[in-house]
Amino acid sequence: MQKQSISSLIRAWLKKRGSYIGLILLLMVNYIMVAALKHIDLSAVLYSTFLGAFIGSIIAILDFRKYIKKYYALLNTYYNKSYNLEFLPASTELIEKSYIEIIEALYEDLSLVKRNIERQQQEANDYYTLWTHQIKTPIAAIRVLIQNQDNKPMYKRKEALLLEGELFKIEQYAHMALQYLRLETMSQDLSLKSYRLYDIVANALKKYGVIFIGKELAINVENFDVEVITDEKWLQFVIEQIISNSIKYTYTGNISIKMKDDHTLCISDTGIGIRSEDLPRIFERGFTGYNGRMDKKSTGIGLYLCKRVINKLSHSLEVKSNIGEGTSVYIGFEMQETYEKD
Repeated sequence: MQKQSISSLIRAWLKKRGSYIGLILLLMVNYIMVAALKHIDLSAVLYSTFLGAFIGSIIAILDFRKYIKKYYALLNTYYNKSYNLEFLPASTELIEKSYIEIIEALYEDLSLVKRNIERQQQEANDYYTLWTHQIKTPIAAIRVLIQNQDNKPMYKRKEALLLEGELFKIEQYAHMALQYLRLETMSQDLSLKSYRLYDIVANALKKYGVIFIGKELAINVENFDVEVITDEKWLQFVIEQIISNSIKYTYTGNISIKMKDDHTLCISDTGIGIRSEDLPRIFERGFTGYNGRMDKKSTGIGLYLCKRVINKLSHSLEVKSNIGEGTSVYIGFEMQETYEKD
């Protein structure tokens, strides 16, 4: 709904009241002509005519003022976005009252549908949140059973290591589902403070120790001493997802983590790389690209979540890659001064 100028409102009002104004002017002209034909004193006739015109002008101004107030009341209702019907202008006209009653009925129906949808979404969120917490119990139990294989022959221990890796993936998928559910209410969960970036990276890497051993990948981490303003939990989630992708598509070589400059963290690998035509779409939800179609296991959710989280943290996320040479992911913390000022 576009806000109209005063001239547009005047034209619209004249169009609505034009027939009445025209009729009044016609009656005034007819009154003067009849008086002239009957040789009635024109001074008295003109006086009464101009008096009527003056009173009519006052009525017209008040009517236009009422018209303007109704328009701005409707405009406020539109811009309010909650569509609170209390902003709707009152009316004594039967047609307008009927319109308002129809709007109120539709509003009640819409509110009922909205409440039902919100209730269903809340029930679904509660269920999946409960599921992600409940699944941690059997995961922990299986992990204990695997750790009891330490005294078994070497080939048994290798099998246990593989099982531990697969179990870790299940745990990460459950964690990703939980973070996905929390994403819409992430702003309420943020705790922005100054953190040592190296500690966050180290905590993320600890979780992937078994995977690195299982795939025989080297990890090179530069010891950097950088403080950033961020949310530790959500930033660690992003770093974990990036490391997970690097491991998934790196079969030989290493993964390196270092600072490109004072405010940019770089996570690079020697993996298969990403096709140039896929790069512009890697942050789209559900987009898997050529690598995802070949892998058959990609969901296209990980990088989508990373981008959403990074945007909410006011950081930046950039990916550069070449086929057969690997991929580099850059997390920028240039916006941290904004939080310091706030």
